[in-house]
Amino acid sequence: MTDTYDYVIVGGGTAASVIAARLSEADGATVLMLEAGGPDVTDAVQDPARWNEVLLTDLDWAYMTEPQPGLNGRRVYAASGRGLGGTSNVYHMMHTRGRPADYDGWAAGGAAGWGHQDVLPYLQKLEDQRDGTNPTAGHGGPMTVVNAKDTGNPISQTFIDACVELGYPRLDDFNAEAFGAGWHHVNIRDGKRCGVRAGYLEPALGRPNLTVRTGALVSALNFTGDRCVGVTYLQDGTSHTVRADHEGVVCAGAIQSPKLLMLSGIGDPEHLREVGVPVRVGLPGVGGNFHDHPLTIGPIGYLAEPGTDPRGQVTEVGLFWGSAPGMTVPDLEICLVHRAPFGDQFFANVIKRVETGEPLAPVQQLVDPHVVLALPGLVQPLSRGWVKLAGTDPTAYPRVSPNYFGERADLDRMTMMVQMARDIYASKAFTEGRQISELAPGPGVASDVDLAAWVTENVGSYYHFAGSCKMGVDELAVVDPQLRVRGVEGLRVADASVMPAVTSTNPHTTVVMIGERAADFIKAAR
Repeated sequence: MTDTYDYVIVGGGTAASVIAARLSEADGATVLMLEAGGPDVTDAVQDPARWNEVLLTDLDWAYMTEPQPGLNGRRVYAASGRGLGGTSNVYHMMHTRGRPADYDGWAAGGAAGWGHQDVLPYLQKLEDQRDGTNPTAGHGGPMTVVNAKDTGNPISQTFIDACVELGYPRLDDFNAEAFGAGWHHVNIRDGKRCGVRAGYLEPALGRPNLTVRTGALVSALNFTGDRCVGVTYLQDGTSHTVRADHEGVVCAGAIQSPKLLMLSGIGDPEHLREVGVPVRVGLPGVGGNFHDHPLTIGPIGYLAEPGTDPRGQVTEVGLFWGSAPGMTVPDLEICLVHRAPFGDQFFANVIKRVETGEPLAPVQQLVDPHVVLALPGLVQPLSRGWVKLAGTDPTAYPRVSPNYFGERADLDRMTMMVQMARDIYASKAFTEGRQISELAPGPGVASDVDLAAWVTENVGSYYHFAGSCKMGVDELAVVDPQLRVRGVEGLRVADASVMPAVTSTNPHTTVVMIGERAADFIKAAR
């Protein structure tokens, strides 16, 4: 006999946790969440300073990109959260909304109803901000928002002082002002990570109308005619089928969501035929428009005196800036990691991941307390790539390509940003106050050509994948502005994949907002 629920949610990550919590608030609605990963998290998830220890474990899908032409054929490690809470267990806890112009751009491009004034009430609904730095902040919501300055590290303060010395404005709240340097607001409660697992899912787990199954990899969406009526999933080597009386909601992320649609026959007909999947609905945009915020690991600095012990979530300050005058949103973000969390053993494990295809748990890092790390990230990339099936095996990883530096302007702006970070290290605040020297790129990398080559060899992923099931009204749109899959009834997608363009900030807060909006769309349709 097939189990039946009102709603079946595919995935147990950021947006999925929000939707499960909101839909189960109604006593009469039965909700099933299916998560491929496990139910538990480690102490490293809870401790804000230990996010690096989550990478390459069972809590990380640990994808590797296809060889990237713009990176001389190099493959890039790409973390993605796995297990209840998903990438909300991996992100650096930075609470940054998208800029008003980000959301207004979505609406202008065909995602009607997603402008800044439309989404602001949902951003406020999710927030519980504890200070008064943002006049539009929400209070009393599930996500605690505190100022990293309250427990800030002195080295982080030096970074802000250096930016001000160089002429950048000092900001009190990145969600109130766009261009300048300051402390991040972060999702931390009582000294622990406050992602969606703590904020939304755990308070809902005791509800009798919410069922959660872990170790459950959804392998297919099931249909009667044009209507999605449930899913098939694999658990402990056995195939199971469940029915969704009202709706199915795919919240598996920007890599797994298009994979599931394609496995179910929804996608580009040419690609589906190429891999042997019968075409159910021809949507050529599935898996397209895939993009990411690229970053560089460095410049790396070395302090003459060891830094103080890590505090907070270690990446507590940043600079947002524009690569040219007159921009409506910043396209450049530089964060400082006041205790570099990556050692040689971590990168050795990444190399082994490339060679063997298997995630490997990293060895505890013995990190030099003299080393600090700048993370320049391009938050308005022009390059677009794709997600494609590797075949019809639902357990196989899909092929992913963000197409880093497919557009030359992305490399040029990344190179500009690395030089900006070098200038910060060269400021009086650092050279006189902290006595810092540059380990990498180092003095041997001086010309623009050499610096661009260094960037190409050291660029990686910010793990901010988006866009592969974008919403809109054009021919490449996969979902409409209510997140309903085009050409299908009873099915929505709600996660970072629906963003037409990734926000010019760290996108976690926006994904939570998407979950809140999706839940209201679903409730209104019942």
